[in-house]
Parts: sequence; C-alpha cells; structure tokens
Amino acid sequence: MAKQSISKRTAWMLVSAGSAMLVGQVVGTALEAGWRKARDEDPPYEPWKGDQSWSSALAWVVLSAAAVAATQLVARRGTDLGWQKVTGKKPPHA
Repeated sequence: MAKQSISKRTAWMLVSAGSAMLVGQVVGTALEAGWRKARDEDPPYEPWKGDQSWSSALAWVVLSAAAVAATQLVARRGTDLGWQKVTGKKPPHA
C-alpha cells in the first residue's frame, strides 16, 4: 500500500484547531475560576434566563466574549510562530 500524506494546508488546519481547543479549555476554566473567586458564586451559564441579574448576565457575556477573542488571537499567533519555527516557512493559512 502506498503511504498517504496529508497536505500542508490540512496539517495546518489540524494544528490550528487543536491549539485553539486547548487554549480555549484553559481560558474557559480560568474564567470560571476567576468568576467564582470574585463573586463567590457560579457563573451564569445561561444568562438569558431570568434567574440572574442583568448586571451579572451582562458581565458574564462581556467577559466570555473577550476571553473567546483573546483565546483566538493567542492560539492563532502561537500556532503561526510554532509552525514557522518547526518548518522554517510561513503557515499555509486556510
């Protein structure tokens, strides 16, 4: 059987997605822990429900959105740098 190799673009997408998932898990856990420490309560996981105050719901949504954006930036930049270090070339962005 012939050995099949994946394309550079496919490898790039796998590496990029994997790093984003890993960083996302770490940031999500840190965000939840920070909320619990600061507020002494669980974060409002379903802020659209009426059992949370508007201020808590909005704060959680804003913090979550900022964390997602920062996570994407860190993961993409880190993956870019890692790819360049390993291959010596710019990544084949999708």
